[in-house]
Amino acid sequence: MRPVALAPDQVRPDLIEGTILCHDVVSAGDSGRVKLGKGRRLAADDAEALSAYGGEIHLLELDPGDIHEDEASIRLARAAAGPGIDLRGPVESQTTLRAAHRGIVRVQAELLERVNSLPDVSVFTSFDGQPVAEGRPVGATKVTPLAVPGTVVERAEAILAETGPAVEVLPFLHRPVGVVARDRVGGSARDKFEAAVHMKVSWFESPVAGITYPDESVDAIASAIEEFLAGGAGLILAAGVNSTDPLDLTIQALDRLGAVTERRGVPSHPGSTCWLAYIDDIPVFGLALCGMFSKTTVLDLLLPRFLSGRRVSAADVARLGHGGMLSKEMAFRFPDYAHPGD
Repeated sequence: MRPVALAPDQVRPDLIEGTILCHDVVSAGDSGRVKLGKGRRLAADDAEALSAYGGEIHLLELDPGDIHEDEASIRLARAAAGPGIDLRGPVESQTTLRAAHRGIVRVQAELLERVNSLPDVSVFTSFDGQPVAEGRPVGATKVTPLAVPGTVVERAEAILAETGPAVEVLPFLHRPVGVVARDRVGGSARDKFEAAVHMKVSWFESPVAGITYPDESVDAIASAIEEFLAGGAGLILAAGVNSTDPLDLTIQALDRLGAVTERRGVPSHPGSTCWLAYIDDIPVFGLALCGMFSKTTVLDLLLPRFLSGRRVSAADVARLGHGGMLSKEMAFRFPDYAHPGD
């Protein structure tokens, strides 16, 4: 591609046709006030407006194989986007990726880094693991110059085709959630606890399979968990567990059921004493009872992952340390129930 500078009296239809305008042009010609926008691919009949412009005109002549910014942006977006993504634009070379349905954003960060190491193109996204409502923007593609060599776009497409997509929105699977609560709450406290459970779980369009308060015995707790498993629960929340006591009754019940502990403790606050175990492929997440009342705890970070079918590993939990200070400023990372005013 080659930059070209023309004075208004040098403008001819054959010189400008197919070039790209490098800046806005506002002029008054025989047809009245005309504005030609930066990035416009010029046609022969734009010559009149350019000739009436009051300053030097900067154009870009494309070589064979060069790609206009808008075309490059939409090609990048198509290559980067996976299931659950709708495309909007491009507008000024930026194409927006929006959630086609409620779900959780899945991002391959290393893949993004490879693409963004190429010159003049950018792909940027929401955080991996971020829950989103339908229509929310989850990423965008952008081309910095007015045109790029086709080889750059082709290289980006090849990288994204290798192990893509770079970003997708996984739907929630409507898995039933069973709750085994140990603390002996009653009255309004119990009502608030159960309302919090239903509010959070319903955001993911999952049913609450039940909230049970078993007797303080290993047998009763194990039986309650087995009942949820037999009923098809996809997640069990064990509330009111003393995670620092290896002889805690819930922990003993899980041992009896053959549960495998994935991780004790989470590098985050609030929620650092939570723990995660699996019975076969069903996650059991242990937390203090008060963890249900707050809307911005580790539980609220992990519920979208559990309920989209993503297996949460010890490595996934370890990565929560980056950004693990879950202050109110972090509300944007949580489901909309944490910031209902949006």
